[in-house]
Amino acid sequence: MQLPGDFKESMKSLLCGSYDDFISSYEVPLRGSLRVNTSKISVDEFKWIAPFSIEPIDFIPEGFYIDEADGWTKHPYYHAGLFYIQEASAMLPASLFPLDENDSVLDMCAAPGGKSTAIAGRVRTLISNDISFSRSMALVKNIEHSGCTNCNVTCEDPEKLARLWPERFDKIAVDAPCSGEGMFRKDRSLIEAYAKKKPEDYAPLQLRLLELAYRMLKGGGSIMYSTCTFSDIEDEQVILSFTKAHDDIEVSEIEKIHGLCGPYDKYSDEPSIKGCAHAFPHTMGCGGHFVALMKKSQDRISESPVLRVSGVEYIELPQSVKDFSSHFLAEFCESFKSRRFLANKDGFIYMLPPGFDETYDKSIRYVRTGTCIGKMSKSGGFTPHTALALSMSAEDFDNVLMLGADDPDAIRYLKGETLGRSYSGRGYVMICADRFPLGFAKSDGAKIKNLYEKGWVYR
Repeated sequence: MQLPGDFKESMKSLLCGSYDDFISSYEVPLRGSLRVNTSKISVDEFKWIAPFSIEPIDFIPEGFYIDEADGWTKHPYYHAGLFYIQEASAMLPASLFPLDENDSVLDMCAAPGGKSTAIAGRVRTLISNDISFSRSMALVKNIEHSGCTNCNVTCEDPEKLARLWPERFDKIAVDAPCSGEGMFRKDRSLIEAYAKKKPEDYAPLQLRLLELAYRMLKGGGSIMYSTCTFSDIEDEQVILSFTKAHDDIEVSEIEKIHGLCGPYDKYSDEPSIKGCAHAFPHTMGCGGHFVALMKKSQDRISESPVLRVSGVEYIELPQSVKDFSSHFLAEFCESFKSRRFLANKDGFIYMLPPGFDETYDKSIRYVRTGTCIGKMSKSGGFTPHTALALSMSAEDFDNVLMLGADDPDAIRYLKGETLGRSYSGRGYVMICADRFPLGFAKSDGAKIKNLYEKGWVYR
């Protein structure tokens, strides 16, 4: 691999004696990896049913190394949302973020969704934001795939969000745009981009994003700052500048285990940032990441203004949706009845997450509000959305067709094909691969009409 000369010179200066080991690591192919979606399946059960060979990642409890050539993204378990393909070091920010089930969290630069899908199941509410509309659409797909129901996806400039949401969040993730040095092995195009935009070009934006996060963070709350770069200009120097500007911000200690390293030696006389950590390819066998966990003093009590919700037109569910919901069982039925709903001009209906009112502002560009449950036709008919099925379990629906993950009909279903098989029940059916929902269909007893989301079909 032809690495940029100025990158190598910088790393030689920063790493000193370990530089040769660092450079040698680029001769080793980057290993594929996945993170188990523990909202749907336990790590132990995943080990039991994994369709291909897996090897545990020692620094990510729910992470495994894989051979991507095995076809993981073609398997029905992937389409059921049981795992997320993600580079191993990129799993660190969410894994190291101490979260609470009552937390309100903002993922400020969320696309494509690796952090958000890891965070959502551990907190009360999550706002996943990305300034790019195209990236936010990929974010929506991954959020829906994961089955989380407590997330809103927004597409806004963080400057605007900071004006609307002062001291609003318990935790904020800032995975800042960066020079991408840690991803050179994964994406060779980043080497070309590096020639045009250097670490010093990103640092001002990174510091600004932290300033905006500070404004939106409650007293006593935490920020997880991360980059996929090795440059101290984007890492240590940004954290130093930020902490020096705010005497109520303290860097928390991240334990240096499994090969995690502290700040570079040149910062040994800066004890305020000793808690930061680098993940290097030569010490951890991964790509590369930097993480800094920072806590805001609780001396100042946050007095967030109560948001006056205006422009929200909650709907009474149409009868056809109520008829469909009669298929729901047990706890899911009760949860569904307790939720509020919105509809857009295209007829899509959304089940809103808890606490929606707390952060709603009609001027914000919402790409997705909660879970899309389906679409109304002009004639009043209702078609359930695949995202709703993925947010459920097989025990939540009364008519379930259990297909084996290796049954050819599972792939036919994911391709959007009608299933030419009889089913004892009539009406709506949840299609599962083993016991894991894939989506909905409608049976007439002789064949099963496919209702899998057209934009999601297996290719």
